[in-house]
Amino acid sequence: MISILIVDDHAVVRSGLRMLLEAQEDLEVAGEASEGNEAYAMTEEQRPDLVLMDLSMPHGKDGLSATSEIKNKFPETNVLVLTMHDDEEYLFRAIQLGASGCILKNAPHDELIKAIHQVSKGDAYLYPSATKRLMEEYMTKV
Repeated sequence: MISILIVDDHAVVRSGLRMLLEAQEDLEVAGEASEGNEAYAMTEEQRPDLVLMDLSMPHGKDGLSATSEIKNKFPETNVLVLTMHDDEEYLFRAIQLGASGCILKNAPHDELIKAIHQVSKGDAYLYPSATKRLMEEYMTKV
């Protein structure tokens, strides 16, 4: 069973994600947080296998800061960023801070489930256009 902490500032998004995730036999929601400070505290308390982290949370600590703090204190906890930002700046920064993957909020449900499974096994996951940009960025530095 993979335990997941959902972090998003929108209650309706958290509720929808909870319903989607709990419909899977091997996934359980350990809790929900609406901003980064709460996410850190809940990670400390619940010790989820994976944190599904929104980046933009205007009230409280943002997802990038929370990812960094969680990965520094709980390196065994995987972080999968779930964002609306199709922007390489956010993507590269999240990875630098310890996120194991990034998926867009407009991704199909089955792709999110696949990403969760991949990241929870210790693998990385990037949405297709991010992979392309990461490869292009790498090639310009070689």
